Amino acid sequence: MFGLKKKTNYGLELMIFLGKNFGKGPIALREVAKAKKLPFKFLEQIAIPLRESKLVEAKEGKGGGYFLKRKPKEISVAEIVEVLEGPVEVCQCFDCPIASGCGQKDFWGEIGEKVKEAIEDKTLGDLI
Repeated sequence: MFGLKKKTNYGLELMIFLGKNFGKGPIALREVAKAKKLPFKFLEQIAIPLRESKLVEAKEGKGGGYFLKRKPKEISVAEIVEVLEGPVEVCQCFDCPIASGCGQKDFWGEIGEKVKEAIEDKTLGDLI
């Protein structure tokens, strides 16, 4: 079954929270953790790749926190998922010793492409 890792689900929750507060200034991760009942330390780890990928920015010090670098409608769900999860794939046939003779490779590859297209078409704004 195709599913997202907990890290990606929490990352999407963080991005949705920041998106709902877009333009209101930085939001402290502790505030997000408390409001969404998510583990603060895990959110800190999730925020790092989001910041490195330039999806979010952080302001340090008093009144600091995180905020989106772009409008929610300008951030695709695929961007977020790929930052936190890696490339969107339903199967990893390249690691399989029988991939060249397997009838599933093309089928699952096609499904993976459709999933990727679907999440590329959706934005953070759509989730909000």
